[in-house]
Amino acid sequence: MLETLANVGEFVGALGVIVSIGYLAVQIRQNTRAVRSASYHQAAEQTWTALLSIATEPDLAELLIRSNRGEALDETAELRIRAYDGTVLYGFENMVRLHEEGLIDDLVFENVVDNSLFYLTLPRLRAALAARPGILSRRLEARVARRAQDVDLDPEGRTNGFRP
Repeated sequence: MLETLANVGEFVGALGVIVSIGYLAVQIRQNTRAVRSASYHQAAEQTWTALLSIATEPDLAELLIRSNRGEALDETAELRIRAYDGTVLYGFENMVRLHEEGLIDDLVFENVVDNSLFYLTLPRLRAALAARPGILSRRLEARVARRAQDVDLDPEGRTNGFRP
């Protein structure tokens, strides 16, 4: 009788371990999703904040338009444009890093790049990206070049759709 109770106790204990492992697996999956989401939002926030400043700072918007037209800018304006571009590019480079580490999934990352091609393919920004020496800059540049080949952009950089 004692042996039977011991066997039942061992079985219940083993069952408890299996249930605990299953529960931990579910918790790890949920935590991984939460970490991925937080990583993406943290990386994207810097870029979104910089892009939002175009809408909230009319003088910055005007400087960007003038720069995109190739107009000459004074030193202060040029410095502002370079700082702005650097901030935006840093955010995208950080997303490249997080994507490569598996913290931003392929679908989200490709969506970000595709929806930003209008901006990332501007001659001014391409030149700024090409001038950056970092490895993440090279990787972002390569990704943008690959995606720009797959997407039909009109002369103003708007997406007309994917090429077949």
